[in-house]
Amino acid sequence: MGVDVSRTASLREYFAEFVGTYLLILIGDGAVAVAVFTGALDLTGVALLWGLAVTLAVYVAAANSGAHLNPAVTVTFVLFRQFPISKLIPYVFAQVAGAFGAALTLFFCWRGFWEPTAAKLGVVVGQPGSQKLLMVLACFYPNPGIVGTGPEDLPAVSTPTAFLVELVLTMFLLLAIFALTDQRNASAPGSNLAPLFIGLAVTAIVGIGAPLTMDAVNPARDFGPRLFGYLVGYGPIAFPGPRGHEWWLYIAAPIIGGSMGGWFYQALARGKNQK
Repeated sequence: MGVDVSRTASLREYFAEFVGTYLLILIGDGAVAVAVFTGALDLTGVALLWGLAVTLAVYVAAANSGAHLNPAVTVTFVLFRQFPISKLIPYVFAQVAGAFGAALTLFFCWRGFWEPTAAKLGVVVGQPGSQKLLMVLACFYPNPGIVGTGPEDLPAVSTPTAFLVELVLTMFLLLAIFALTDQRNASAPGSNLAPLFIGLAVTAIVGIGAPLTMDAVNPARDFGPRLFGYLVGYGPIAFPGPRGHEWWLYIAAPIIGGSMGGWFYQALARGKNQK
């Protein structure tokens, strides 16, 4: 019986997306866990570890799948980099599954910290305010650990503002990815250095966006762990979220923003090539 080489290659790509996204969330959300449970990391430390997470995950997955690790990246590549649309759903599924698996791992690695931290913070899992714990896995706006969760805190970042933040930061991310991986761009680093600079871009994005929206810029990064949070008892704090709609904002804004970033870069590249 012959081996279906094409099918085997595709499965390798999907598995690479799963593993890469798993590593990305394991390190990135792991940094948030350290900050929430021990206070041993500040915003700068968390941002640096998210950047390192992206760099390492891209190096691990790039040779097999191109290391999208983010549905917003996959959608944008379908639109502007001729990525096969037939692979869109399998890639997104693998990314969400990898993020879910990382959340599962972190939940059990830190299992001795959840209840004591809840008592320390004075919150009940699944009740208003428990996003101070679920923020280890999922995103909320404003940042519960930095700004707070009370009625006086939530207006600091409105839903339109949060949507704009996620849209603009994801647009910046895709602009950076397109610029760093464009073979026509003579100013881009070599392919072996592109993951490092993408990681630095994410460090900057997290550094400026985390206080406002916790800086998802990746639907899988939020949806997979949020789904896990729902299953372990966070209920409406996970879905639909304290405001009633967080879950979709962290999907829609990054996808729209990423697509805009791809369009803007292609427009810039076209303009240059026409000169």
